[in-house]
Formats: sequence, C-alpha cells, structure tokens
Amino acid sequence: MTTGRFALTGVAALAISATLASQGCSDDTIPCDNCPAMEGRYRMDFGDGGVPADCVLIGVDLPRGQPLDITRVGASLTGKLEGVGLSGNVSAEGSFTLAGTQAGPPDGGTSVSLSLAGRYTPPEGDGGTARLDGTFTGNFSRPSTNAPQRCGIVVPFSATRE
Repeated sequence: MTTGRFALTGVAALAISATLASQGCSDDTIPCDNCPAMEGRYRMDFGDGGVPADCVLIGVDLPRGQPLDITRVGASLTGKLEGVGLSGNVSAEGSFTLAGTQAGPPDGGTSVSLSLAGRYTPPEGDGGTARLDGTFTGNFSRPSTNAPQRCGIVVPFSATRE
C-alpha cells in the first residue's frame, strides 16, 4: 500500500531542482563570492561577422570598435553598449551574460534588444590584456507604414579591455 510519502518526496526534489535552476546554479553559473574582476572598458570586434541584408535596409550595423563599459558588484554586472543599458551576471569561472533593451524614439527610430553571452579571460602575466569572447545577439525593429521592419543578428564577438 502506498502512503503518498514517495510522491511528496518527488515533489520536494522537483521544487529544490526548480529553485536551484532559477538561481542559476549549474556547473558553470554558480553565483560567486570571489568573482572575476571583469569590470572595465572593452572594444568590440566581430572579425568577419557580417550584417544580414534586412538589417542593412533599416540602417543597423555591428558596433565594431565601439566601447562596451562594464561595472561589477559581486556577481552582478551592468554595462552600456551604444547607449543601450545592459545587466547580467558573471560566474566564478568567468561565464557571463549581459542583456538590455532600448525603445526607439517616438518619431520612428529603431528599437534595440541586445544580449552578450560568453567567457571572461583574465590578463596573463605582466602587461597581459583581459578579453571577452562569446556571442552577440541583436534584435532590431523600426516602425513602417505597412508593418514594422525587423531584423536579427547573431554573431561571435571578442572584446579587449583597454
């Protein structure tokens, strides 16, 4: 005869798993007490990454050479790239995420949603330079007389701290 004891144990285990997942606890995203010092100004580079034709049509380009400013308090990150405010987290291992949105001006400007996900590499030795490597995702929308014009970019990036 089953008393329901096993069902309750399963529910408790599921609740604990969901709680840990929602807090970002996995092998590479455990919140850190001694987080990497990744704050600073970085210059964005996209190598040979290109912009899709639908993005060119609405005047969107990659922020090549633009500054990415990052501040850090514990594991929490804030930043700015081309005027878009970003927020996210860094793990003890250096994995990070930053994301943010900016509505376009009322006169029909482009709305922007950006996200960066990747890994921080600290400087090696005297005179070394910290870097970021990962994936840049940008979604853009601009009002139009018929329907909004939209485009998306997903491209690898690297950035070197100044």
